[in-house]
Amino acid sequence: RMARASSSLSKTFVWILLALLIVGLAGFGATSLGGRISSIGTVGDKDIPVTQYVRALRSEMNSASAQFGTQITFEQAQMFGLQQQALIRLLLEKTLENETSDLGLSVGDETVYQELLGISAFRGLDGSFDKDAYKFALENAGLSESEFESQVRDEAARTVLQRAILQGIKMSETFTDIALAYVSEERNVTVVELGEADLATPIGEADQATLESFYSERTEEFALPESKAITLVKLTPGMVVATIEVQEDALRAAYEKDFDTYNLPERRLVERLSFLTQADAQAAAQRLSSKEISFEALVSERNLSLADIDLGDVNEKELGKAGSEVFALSEGEVSNLIETDAGFAIYRVNGVLEAQTTPFEDIRDVLKADLSQDQARRAISAEISRIDDLLAAGATLEEIADETDMTLDTTLYYDGIETEYAGYIAFQNRAQALSMEDFPEIIELSDGGIMAMRLDEILPAREQALTEVIDAVRDVWREEALNTALKAEAERLRTLANEGQTLDSLAQNVTEIEALTRDGRIPNTPPLAVLEAFSQDINEIAIVEGIERVFLVQTNNVNAGTQDEAEAEALKAQLSARLDQSLASDIFQIHVQALQETAGVELNEQALNAVHANFQ
Repeated sequence: RMARASSSLSKTFVWILLALLIVGLAGFGATSLGGRISSIGTVGDKDIPVTQYVRALRSEMNSASAQFGTQITFEQAQMFGLQQQALIRLLLEKTLENETSDLGLSVGDETVYQELLGISAFRGLDGSFDKDAYKFALENAGLSESEFESQVRDEAARTVLQRAILQGIKMSETFTDIALAYVSEERNVTVVELGEADLATPIGEADQATLESFYSERTEEFALPESKAITLVKLTPGMVVATIEVQEDALRAAYEKDFDTYNLPERRLVERLSFLTQADAQAAAQRLSSKEISFEALVSERNLSLADIDLGDVNEKELGKAGSEVFALSEGEVSNLIETDAGFAIYRVNGVLEAQTTPFEDIRDVLKADLSQDQARRAISAEISRIDDLLAAGATLEEIADETDMTLDTTLYYDGIETEYAGYIAFQNRAQALSMEDFPEIIELSDGGIMAMRLDEILPAREQALTEVIDAVRDVWREEALNTALKAEAERLRTLANEGQTLDSLAQNVTEIEALTRDGRIPNTPPLAVLEAFSQDINEIAIVEGIERVFLVQTNNVNAGTQDEAEAEALKAQLSARLDQSLASDIFQIHVQALQETAGVELNEQALNAVHANFQ
């Protein structure tokens, strides 16, 4: 057994701990699965417990929910492939665990103990390890101490093996040099932009016969997909706000509550470079004073970036002892050495923000609108229980509209439709899942409103009459006619240029781009223009389509780049690190795949389906 593993193991425990501390997770799946299925599969001799898969899937869903700002459903999780991500992660872990077991690789009790001490969730109020907190967290997650500590030990061993596989992998320097030359290459480019004004004959309007012929060939393009005909009742703050009366005292109180927001003191955009010793600070101040070094160079010399020392916008009070001296500086000025409570520092002012005062009278109407909306939302929230009771008693949506302030409406829904209701995510989610067997129930909308809906009919995909889509047909016809004419004009100009004429003599809107890089961009052109500029030979001309525009892109010259030696070395170092990481990742994936093929991977589809059923 190995005595100790790297402290970096703690990073891997983050997702485990998040899952462990989800209250009630212990019982998830235990009842529904009836205790008959304990594993979703194996990798070699290692089982994949149902509980671990549940936690992994829940962790993926919670992470996605945090990103979207709303709790996603299992159906949405499946659309994003989260169940596959969770399964792939577990298969990787079990593959490494199986290999460590075969190799006899493990870590000692001391390593496990130190890892447990480092987990903040298991600490008491005094910051030391709390046995009771440890037991409580594990009980809530349905884990025994031995089970969790076994997971910690397995995680530590996996990390040792993973580091052994990845350590020391380096990309060939020759390959790095070739990649550097490729990345740093620059090109001089001529770009011609063509629009309708550049056509000898502008695109006219299509007559009725042309539109009818065009539509007859593209009828399916304008057809409606399968749709849901929905009846709904709604109540939104906008419908209620007119009945709300806001007292003057409430407006005054709201203003006073956020007084500091409406009345900002004078502020400065400030950077602060701090020093550990007075001697270092004085030496730096002397070098700045004598102009031996610039402020930016001094920051760089300390291996810092300007972002590292940026304080943002601060007022004089927030700067403490340094406030008066810093606020006496003008924009761009650097302070003398200042002694603060945190030691010695040098400040630079990057901007001056004048004090802002907003009187109550100037903000009164905004406050009234905000308070009215807030009270309207509260009034709607108070109605939810009563409306829920009516629906539960069997009231129809029509009866709800008669007995409450909710209004009745009908709408169509299909994926991609643009209506006032489709803008609500809650409506979309409910409408997508709505079936003929579902009873209306209250859903809450993002603006504080509420809605209930009923599916009346599922309409099959169907064609629309030309009269219903005439504007869309006209727009598509014109867009395609213009694009065809612009491409023909571009081809004509390219032919003339290939015969010896120059693009700037052939067109009006010509732009010369110097030192274009592969990650650069050409203003007001599609990204494909840069790709074409770097994929063609010198003097070759590409035609790139845009929106109501077509571009000719000619590559004029190729050079090796203009970075100075220091920039080139820094770029090479960054590129080398990325290539090393990419190569290591590829080798690791190949190695894991080989281990899985040797060990054998088996999945229990019945168990997976049972787990997924619990999430629905």
